[in-house]
Parts: sequence; structure tokens; C-alpha cells
Amino acid sequence: MDFLRRNAMKFLEEAHESFKKGDYAFTMLFVEQAVQLALKYFLARKFGEFPKSHSLKLLFELADDERLTEFYRNEIDLIRDIELSHVAARYMDVEYTEEAARRALDLAERLMKVIQ
Repeated sequence: MDFLRRNAMKFLEEAHESFKKGDYAFTMLFVEQAVQLALKYFLARKFGEFPKSHSLKLLFELADDERLTEFYRNEIDLIRDIELSHVAARYMDVEYTEEAARRALDLAERLMKVIQ
């Protein structure tokens, strides 16, 4: 299941590249993908499989891990914004601020450290 972690890191790299270009919608989209895959990696390691869900809320809940539960509670508003970007950045005319994208990148970086 290491491919999930590798892909999560690739999406995080793409998020950083999009941020540098000023494309904050794609930054958010790539952060969402990185977070989603990182959580699926965690679940696969812990349980041997992962759900086919895109819901970050559900993935955090299924992790059944005190550190991740606390992380989710502390960042619930930002995680909701990131989760919404899964659809919004693809199908809606939405704009994200530099600050929102920066905060999302920071969250993804911190999550990767918790999951490793």
C-alpha cells in the first residue's frame, strides 16, 4: 500500500507547484487529494484495506486514532474547506485566497508528519 503514500506525496508536490504559480484552486484540489490518499494509506496500514470514499470526515473517523481525531477536531473548519474543494475546484467558478491555500498546504504537511 506504499503507492498510496507515494501518490499522496506527489499530490502534495503538485499543490506546492500550483501555489507557486498562484493557482490556488488547484492548490486546494491537490491538497485534498494528498490528504485523502494519506488517510487511506493510514487506514490500509492499520486495517489492511481502505474505503472507496472521498469523505475526509469519514476517513478521519474510520482511522480510530487519537492523534488523528484531535487533529480533525482542531482543524475541522479548514478540513471542511479542503473537502469541499474536491468538487468546487473542478466544477464551480470558485476562487481561493493565497492565505486559504497556504493554510491548506500547512495542514497537509502537518498531517503527513502525524501519519508517518
